[in-house]
Amino acid sequence: MKMSEEKINDSRRNILKKATVVATLAVSCGIASNVQARTKDISDISDTKELSYSPPPKQARATEGVLPLSGGAGLYYWDTGGEGPTVVLSHPGRGSALTWPYQQPVFEKAGFRTIAYSRRGYFGSPAGSKSDTGNYADDLNALVEHLNVDKFHILGLAAGGFAVSDYVVSYPEKLLSMTIACSLFGLWDKNIDERLDFILPKSFGDLPPEFKELGPSYRWAHPEGVREWIKMEEKSRGDGHRHGQKAKSNITWEKIRESNIPTFFIAGGADLYQPPSMMRAAAREIPRSQTLVVSEAGHAVQWEQPELFNRAVIEFFRKHS
Repeated sequence: MKMSEEKINDSRRNILKKATVVATLAVSCGIASNVQARTKDISDISDTKELSYSPPPKQARATEGVLPLSGGAGLYYWDTGGEGPTVVLSHPGRGSALTWPYQQPVFEKAGFRTIAYSRRGYFGSPAGSKSDTGNYADDLNALVEHLNVDKFHILGLAAGGFAVSDYVVSYPEKLLSMTIACSLFGLWDKNIDERLDFILPKSFGDLPPEFKELGPSYRWAHPEGVREWIKMEEKSRGDGHRHGQKAKSNITWEKIRESNIPTFFIAGGADLYQPPSMMRAAAREIPRSQTLVVSEAGHAVQWEQPELFNRAVIEFFRKHS
């Protein structure tokens, strides 16, 4: 009887050990919902496999246009069309509707009608009058109404998250989900934002855009991709005329929570602007939100590791379509 009990206990211990390893790998490699994975034993760590990089794929057929706005402004956009759920992409400050070459054909092939646009003053979008700058939410709402879009998923990268948060609190009834990548919305949180003084030196703004935006691992391993990103960033600047823009609504965590919209946070493990710890602090403000940290990626996670980014985002879209 004693031997039988020992065998049973040994068996239970082995099962628990195996379950722990599987759970750790599942959380560390996939999407986590505010769950902290256990650290693997140091003897098990071996990461010598280099990431694969490729040039932007051939783009899917899309309709292009410029939606006229008041004061001589306009919004350039492209739209793949289709009958599937709609995704709207909101670009970073160092980008435009040109930011998404790795997403456009992949999202379209996955069955999503995909739309990207340039905010006022960026590639293809006239800045218009300095006295009439409009706001993030109303500009985007004018575009989706022009394109006859009823409900949609919205994805904002970096400064594009400001437009997302403004739309979330201004027109929540029109959203299926929101994805925030490498961004902290368009609100001021004293407990989060003031810490930027500790991680970003005053001279940070003078550094080259590619240094600030792209992770060091990507810059070392894929110089061709860096050159392509620089071309995209320079072209995205448009004619150089830009007046800035404000939000339509006063954005607060409480209002975002009240919108009750499924939320997905994506952070780059090597992001100098919004490191993973900062993104996790934001995620804790949104109950039941999901969080993904992409190792080695900088502030342009969709460009640096598009395969992982696309797979995770498409899975999230499908879950909430």
